[in-house]
Amino acid sequence: MFARRGVLLSARWLALVVSALVAVAVLALVAPSTKAEAAELPGTILDGGYIISDAEFYDSGAMTEKQIETFLDGKVSSCKSGYTCLKDYKGDIAKRAADTYCKAVAAEKGVSSARIIYQAAKACGINPKVLIVMLQKEQGLVTMNNPDSTRYARALGFSCPDTPQGCDPKFAGFSTQVVLGARQMQIYTKYPSSFSYRAGQYNTIKWAPSSSCGTSKVFIKNQATANLYNYTPYRPNIAALAAGWGTGDACSTYGNRNFYNYYVSWFAPGASTSKGAPAQVSACTNPATADVSTRSGSATVNVLELNARTAPTTLCGSGIHTLKKGDKVTVTGVYGAWTHITVGSTKLWVVSSYLTTGSASSGPAPAVTGCAQPAKVTSASGTAVVTVGLLNARTAPSTDCATGVQTIKQGQKYTRTGTYGAWWRLKVGTTTLWAHSDYLALEQEATTPSKPLTPTTQTAKTTAALNLRASASLSAKVLTVIPKGKSVTVKKTSGNWSQVTYSSTTGWVANAYLSGFKTSVPTASKPSTGTTTSKTATVKVALNLRSSNSLSAKVITVLPRGAKVTVTKTSGSWSHVTYGSKSGWVYNDYLSTSSAAASTTMKKTTAPLNLRSSGSLSAKVLTVIPKGKAVTVKKTSGSWSQVTYGSKSGWVANQYLK
Repeated sequence: MFARRGVLLSARWLALVVSALVAVAVLALVAPSTKAEAAELPGTILDGGYIISDAEFYDSGAMTEKQIETFLDGKVSSCKSGYTCLKDYKGDIAKRAADTYCKAVAAEKGVSSARIIYQAAKACGINPKVLIVMLQKEQGLVTMNNPDSTRYARALGFSCPDTPQGCDPKFAGFSTQVVLGARQMQIYTKYPSSFSYRAGQYNTIKWAPSSSCGTSKVFIKNQATANLYNYTPYRPNIAALAAGWGTGDACSTYGNRNFYNYYVSWFAPGASTSKGAPAQVSACTNPATADVSTRSGSATVNVLELNARTAPTTLCGSGIHTLKKGDKVTVTGVYGAWTHITVGSTKLWVVSSYLTTGSASSGPAPAVTGCAQPAKVTSASGTAVVTVGLLNARTAPSTDCATGVQTIKQGQKYTRTGTYGAWWRLKVGTTTLWAHSDYLALEQEATTPSKPLTPTTQTAKTTAALNLRASASLSAKVLTVIPKGKSVTVKKTSGNWSQVTYSSTTGWVANAYLSGFKTSVPTASKPSTGTTTSKTATVKVALNLRSSNSLSAKVITVLPRGAKVTVTKTSGSWSHVTYGSKSGWVYNDYLSTSSAAASTTMKKTTAPLNLRSSGSLSAKVLTVIPKGKAVTVKKTSGSWSQVTYGSKSGWVANQYLK
């Protein structure tokens, strides 16, 4: 992990929590003229799976340099003598060449903190508001009137893991921290399968660094939220959320809670209906059943008096039942630092350290082992093939389960009997074990596509970082990512795909990102025979614009990801497009097209969704469409669709339709 994370309560965290409390008093002083729409932030982060929308997170143009400067000026009225506040900070920006993640950054001397934030956001495609909030939740820099040099050296917490070694001095310094912190978000985004927390699947996330606090299962709903967990890998528990801006319990962490608190307070007021801090929940809120680790047995109270509460936080004062030393209780579950018990017919919570379990005379309840079996498993079938060299198969679907681990090897096949989130249940000999599906493929996915063309073996080079997949399909499992410029051995081609060997791994890649070999894709010597059309399209990846519809044609330029092009005609798997003053051919698979002609389809909303008067986040909101409602899509344009809901027509963001 890269950042200093929300850790167990310490002097450092107490200082930051105090800073958060002080900051509340100045939250409303100054705000940028362009606020985030409330719908871009969820109303609560209780389930942990959604903290901020992708549209908001990657909106690098959300604030001008002047707006950033004005915002920072408004957060501190006066700086304490002998200190330099963030609003007054001046520093140098080091020159950085463009790479896969960020545009080039020019060297500048003695520029303001606002300039540094603005340049980092613009170069790396991250909302400057995200960087501002991270500076606050990591070091309290935005509102602090007496920051020392250490806070600037560790400004964004980049390369500051929760280990005794602390921060890496190579990355110290305000400018370096801001630029590399922004860049890290794009690394998470471009290679999501290389990191622990991933969008669109269930993830095992710790409550706190201590393993005794246990873990939770979180379905992360989008990439921006996955980025935040990869940077700060802990989920705030009930005690942390109920505390608002304050402190929770021994297993509370505050990084992602405070990110949401600051972001909503500063940039998206109205997103949360909480009357306190934006992330705050009722003091007597109970955790979801899935967040409680099942336990069974009995325990004995080991202190003179023990308050048993209706929720796992000392802030919950309703329905308190006082237990006496020596009282026996039935244990049913564990949630972080708390144990769920039954007293008579009443279910209550007590702090685990005040119970003695089993034969132990004192001490906390046992740490969560991670080997608890899921309550509900989805039935599944098929033969699973291991796609990596060595893979741990566990007795439960969690990396925290270290009991009975067996190592299975690449190419070995096992019968799949069920799934739980991203985990597959396998029959390994006479034992039932679990393995993560990222490192498995179903046997039928790896079969050779029909009618392959088998030319003489050739060598080709990758023209971009390229997914090597288990079969010739964009939905197939990614076996590895081949870096740009690497040589691969082409074994055969089938349509738009080639089977290649890279290092010791064989799989399928898209022909569009190979150069230096001949494929079966025909060259259209007369592209005018294609179908004439008129529509706009968005480039989904960095894409070669070629002089003709052939992979061997000259590359005119490389279109950046997200570029808007005009499609003038199509021919087979290719489209003729115009981009600025340049025209040429691109491969259809890497375009997201939207025709000017209306084509009616039905889709459903995946979240409460603003219906706007035009395709812009700044457009007027006509109404809010509830989650799960059907809408009629009339046409699309870029990342927006014009839809009809009831008697109203307007525009919605495509990412919230399915």
